[in-house]
Parts: sequence; structure tokens; C-alpha cells
Amino acid sequence: MLDYLDVDVAYFLGLLVARGSIIEAGGVKRITIEFPFRNMYAEGIHKTFNQRDQIIISLQDPIKRINELTDVQINQHTTEKAVYLTIETLKNTIFWRNVKMLMRAKTSYYEFSIPKEIFEADEKIKVEFVRGYADVAGYVRVSNRDQVGRHRVYLDVLNPNWHLPVQLCHLLQDHLGVPTATITYGHPNLRDPQGKDYKQGNRGSWAREHQYKTYCEYFLKIGFYMRHKQEILEELADYNIRKFGKIEPEFCSPPKQIKVKKKYRHPEVKSVSLPKEIRGKQYKSYWEICADLGCPRYQMWLKTQSKLG
Repeated sequence: MLDYLDVDVAYFLGLLVARGSIIEAGGVKRITIEFPFRNMYAEGIHKTFNQRDQIIISLQDPIKRINELTDVQINQHTTEKAVYLTIETLKNTIFWRNVKMLMRAKTSYYEFSIPKEIFEADEKIKVEFVRGYADVAGYVRVSNRDQVGRHRVYLDVLNPNWHLPVQLCHLLQDHLGVPTATITYGHPNLRDPQGKDYKQGNRGSWAREHQYKTYCEYFLKIGFYMRHKQEILEELADYNIRKFGKIEPEFCSPPKQIKVKKKYRHPEVKSVSLPKEIRGKQYKSYWEICADLGCPRYQMWLKTQSKLG
């Protein structure tokens, strides 16, 4: 068992689950965390930031926190698309053993899950975990608005990790009271609903990252330590409230009405890159995928229906 799970450990785990890897080779134990930036600039309504520069500035506090946890020098490396933090040691420290235990022997963000210890912890621990995840893989920018112009925060999950969006949604909605707007899965029915890319020969174009989405004003209770992300979040949340008023949070309560005209039966739903729980199935809505991937809210709904029946 982990000797302790405080806010610093929780924040580190959030970073790790978002974009971390654990490697042990030749006696060297290495943890690497990637802070990607797709575009050089992050744009709000009135504020624009150079992402690379802002990440480097904002990383000073996380580096200090990680150093105190590990008692190991943190190496920092910057490329054109990301900033990397690397922790290396030859010692089989308690910290190293605890991290391996919490990750259940998994080694990459392509397969990491949210540790059950996070779900069992108090609210401060849960918030700190999500904040760590968001500092790495959370995006808040003016282009993330919905069809009516209401601004959202995106939490990205790499495509091979299909169960993590459901876990993030469960943690945010059911444990922290942050409602889900939608989840855009990297699934052929959601990314290429009419088969346009498939017909043009781009058969794998749908297999992009999954995106958990919530509105900015609801994500304020989580926030970011990345200064530029936090400033844009506050700006866009303020816009949402002034433009649309304080909207009562609407939590996902499946099954929702699905209004779809004629649905294209996408051949790629049989792709072997899809998990077995959803392979071969056609979907009309994100929550149907969530349900087949073990959504706790859907499971509770099924129980209420069985009692009614």
C-alpha cells in the first residue's frame, strides 16, 4: 500500500496518467512526462500566449514539487512541439515502487488508468489529480466553443486508451460535480459519421484522440497551475456567464434522446484497433460507447430499470 497520498502525489499521478511513461532498462529507472503544445499560441478572446514559453515558466513549481517527492534531479528538454520532464534514478526507491504499484504495472499513457486510490481519496486529492491531468492534456481556447458560442475545456486522451474517458467523466461528474458536455470519441461513427474520409481513401482518419468536454465556468473549481491556461479559462468562463447567464449544470443521464437522420453504416467499426467491447457495433451517440465501456451512470440506470420492470 502507498504510505501516503497527498496533494503532491495526486498532482504527479495526474501528470503521469495524462502523458507519462515508465521505463526500466539496464538498471536505470526513468519516468518521462510530456507537455505538448499543438499550436505555438494559445488564444482567448483578448489574451494570447506563446505556449512553449508559458509552459516553461509555469513548470518551475511542478518541478520543485516533483523534486521534493523523488529527491532526484529533474531534467527538462524542449522541442518544437513539447516540453519534456525526465526523472532518472538507479535506486529502487519507495517512490518508484509506489508509482509502479499505483499504475498496476502499466508503463504508458496509452494504457494508464486512474488509480482506484484516487476515487477513494478526499476531494482535494481528486481535484489535484485532475488539475495535473489538465495541466498536461487540457486545452482551453476560444476555438473550443460549441455551436452557440459557449466556451469549453477539452481533456484529451490518446486513441488507444478507450477506458480513460469514461473514468475521467465518472471522476469529474460523480465525485467532483463537474458536468460533462460531451465526449468526442476517436470512433468512425463520431469522427467520420457520413463516411466521407473513408470514401476518399482516408480509412484511419477517425482514429484520433478522444476529447472529454465540459464548459469553462464548471471547470473553474478544478482550474490549472499553467498560468496561461488559467487566465484563458477565467476569461472564457466570465464570457459564458455574461453571455448565457448562470446555467444550472446538466449531468449526463442516459439514455438521452438520439435524433439522427439516416445513419451511414461505417465499415471501420470492425477495425481491430477498436476494443472488443465496441468492435463491430454502430453508434449514434457518445453515451452509447460509454455504456459499452462500463459507464457507472449507465450501470445505475440499468439497475433502476430492472427494479421498475
